[in-house]
Amino acid sequence: MAIQHVHEVIDRLTEDKAFRIKYCKDPDSTLEAYLNPEEIRAIKTGDGHSLTRMGCGEKFGDLTAALCGENPGP
Repeated sequence: MAIQHVHEVIDRLTEDKAFRIKYCKDPDSTLEAYLNPEEIRAIKTGDGHSLTRMGCGEKFGDLTAALCGENPGP
């Protein structure tokens, strides 16, 4: 597990609209080039416990806001 990759993916999901659109259309294929299945599952389900265990707990709020906030998704 490369924590740096998880951080990079979360940053891209929160800051890169084109990447977020791609993720919303096909999350698995978007993430499989960067993350392992456990990491993908944590991102897709918004599993704050797993993200915290992976060292990304501080980014959970940013991820949730980008995907589930007032202006979610693309």
